[in-house]
Order: sequence, then structure tokens, then C-alpha cells
Amino acid sequence: MPADAPDPSRLIPYGRASLRVLAETQGLAIAEMDVPAGFLSPPPAVHNGFDEAIYVVSGQLSMVRGHDHARKVSAGELFLIPRGTRHAFANETDEAAHVLGMWSPGSALRFVTEIGAALPATGYPNLEVLREVYRRHHSELAV
Repeated sequence: MPADAPDPSRLIPYGRASLRVLAETQGLAIAEMDVPAGFLSPPPAVHNGFDEAIYVVSGQLSMVRGHDHARKVSAGELFLIPRGTRHAFANETDEAAHVLGMWSPGSALRFVTEIGAALPATGYPNLEVLREVYRRHHSELAV
């Protein structure tokens, strides 16, 4: 296995879902996720240390960028979130959405791992715990 190949069994718990790491290098990380029906991401946030993109493979998500109203992002569409941009997402449909998440630099997966562990399977996350995770990763809640 090449040095930059991910562990094929590496899953990152993310609330009631999980991400499967597909690729991870110093400059880029890619993971796939089935976003369950009714799933809410953490509250709106800003990441100052990394860029993020979400490509919807199947299904549909509602995405917020900046202070704009949520917009539907459907299969075949890419939602780009440059560092410093407020954002959030949800699956407001009755079906799971399959997505690819991409982060640059790849070290952003440390943030994804920590925030995923802080998200409960049901109910609302503890905002103080989230704030601390965000602070450690040069990010902030933007509610």
C-alpha cells in the first residue's frame, strides 16, 4: 500500500453518521458520507485554517454560505466553502444523501474527527464543547 493511501477501514464517527476516509495527504483529504434524512450539521461556523468542499453524489442537501438563505444542492453539484466563510448544511429530505467531503490542507481531518466525536447521535450538541473544538482548530461558531 502506498504511503499516502488511507487505511481502508478508517471511519470517522460524525453524530449519527460516519465518514469513510478515501484519501489523505498533507495537502488534501477526501472522505465520503451518507448524510441521513433529517441530519443537521453543527451550527453555522467559519474555518480560518482550511478550505472545504462538499460534492453531492446522490440526494440533496440544504446549504448555507455566508448569511444567504439556504439553497438546495443536488446530485452532481459542488458546494465550495473557502476558508473564512460562514457555512452550515442539513439534509431536510426523507432520503439519505451521499456526498464527498474535501478539505485542504489534509490536516483538517483532525478537526473533523474531533467535531464528529462531539456531535451526539440525537439531540443538540453542547455548544461550549463545540466552541472549544473550533477554537483549537482556528475555527469559530458563527451562530
